[in-house]
Amino acid sequence: MVQTGRFSEVWERVKGETEISTFTQLAELVETTHQYVSRKKTKDEFPIAWAFTIAQKYELSTDWIMTGKGPKRLEDPPQNRRFNMLNEFEEWLSEEVRRNPERKVWFEIHLLDSFQMFAEWKRKRDEKEGASGPEEEFLPKISAAGGGGK
Repeated sequence: MVQTGRFSEVWERVKGETEISTFTQLAELVETTHQYVSRKKTKDEFPIAWAFTIAQKYELSTDWIMTGKGPKRLEDPPQNRRFNMLNEFEEWLSEEVRRNPERKVWFEIHLLDSFQMFAEWKRKRDEKEGASGPEEEFLPKISAAGGGGK
């Protein structure tokens, strides 16, 4: 497996396919310093971890970023949605859950409470599939009048 790529070649691909155009922008994205990016450029090394981070954000293939070979875009990217806001929301929620895993349950409760039409759709779908989520015991029972509580 490729651990580093030639910086100059990878950098040209990154600049051509993303909004990243400066070492400062790259450093911010990969959570390092501008100076460290410059050192990697001098050594002509582009770390695969950086390529992976870029690939995730811009729905590119890590292999393509590193080598220029293979498909440029992921065949079935997990964030290939019609509504870009959902991509951003999922990114934010993922960060929140990484910092505090309890936020997942909190989010589910508040989402279902705030979007009652979605809650009803989900309940019907789950009944059809015979599924019930582990969070169900934590969710308030919502009446048609908008009241809550168990």
